Amino acid sequence: MSNFYRLIQNENMKIVRRPRTWAMVGVLIFALLLLTAILKIDQNPNIQNNNWKQHLTETNQRLQQQIDENSADASPDMKLKLEGEINKNLYYMEHNVNPYEVTIWSVVNGSSSLMVLITLLTVIVAADMLAAEYSWGTIKLLLVGPASRTKILLSKYISTLLFTLFLLVLNFVVSFALGGILEGFGEISRPALTIGAGGAVEEGSMLVAILQNYGFKTIELIMYVTMSFMISATFRSSSMAIAFSLLFMLIGNTLVNILSKFEWVKYLLFANVNLSQYANGTPVRPDMTMLFSVCVLLVYFVVFHLISWVVFTKRDVAG
Repeated sequence: MSNFYRLIQNENMKIVRRPRTWAMVGVLIFALLLLTAILKIDQNPNIQNNNWKQHLTETNQRLQQQIDENSADASPDMKLKLEGEINKNLYYMEHNVNPYEVTIWSVVNGSSSLMVLITLLTVIVAADMLAAEYSWGTIKLLLVGPASRTKILLSKYISTLLFTLFLLVLNFVVSFALGGILEGFGEISRPALTIGAGGAVEEGSMLVAILQNYGFKTIELIMYVTMSFMISATFRSSSMAIAFSLLFMLIGNTLVNILSKFEWVKYLLFANVNLSQYANGTPVRPDMTMLFSVCVLLVYFVVFHLISWVVFTKRDVAG
């Protein structure tokens, strides 16, 4: 076990010592600063004019008109959704809560949109973990040690996940600090509002809601990292591994949108990685459920690791 721990420690040192790693950290922090500045500068004019209640009242009137005009054709779910939005706006006015105001949670919640950037950064690291050993010619030195190939493979994967966790924590902590510094910590107790059964407004913890959002995106992130790690084990070229990993990640959603009319699209990885589609009520296909997507993701997860293990443990590196 101590030998395995040293392998993980060695892989983490490789990641930390590379200038590229700290360039990635700098890019993420810069993106957070830019996001916070945009939220601060581009505030909704309803705040500046102090007429947000009037705006909400007009919004409710439009929503009610939409319900009345389409009452015969609208589905029960759509009607319930519109009524829920009306009730949420009424809650804001009754409790004197300006929904357009930028708060500490606005910055933290906005930081979740940078998960795409974190995914790109970690995919590059994952795709380079094994392929780089072949590109640098250090793979033979790595394999002559006492550790088995399975342990080496697992240590590299765990180190990649640890780097992913580091970026996730950094993203949350920095955004929380920036939000608190610029907007203050006075709104830290503001509740998260959801629409419950019958369109009723329900209060919840904002921290729990944001962590749930992070959780959905983290599952997506882990699947892309695992896929990239498998590609890294397959290709000897570091640049090829990175290129293919980024290509699959970037075209995935577009591919699903194009093929969404076909029933078999629900078996694709890219159609299932975004589990928040069920929380939002917008699955790729109506016959898909969260349990189905979780099962599909587990199958892909096992297959990716199996391919990585077979290729890495059976590959001849003598030449």
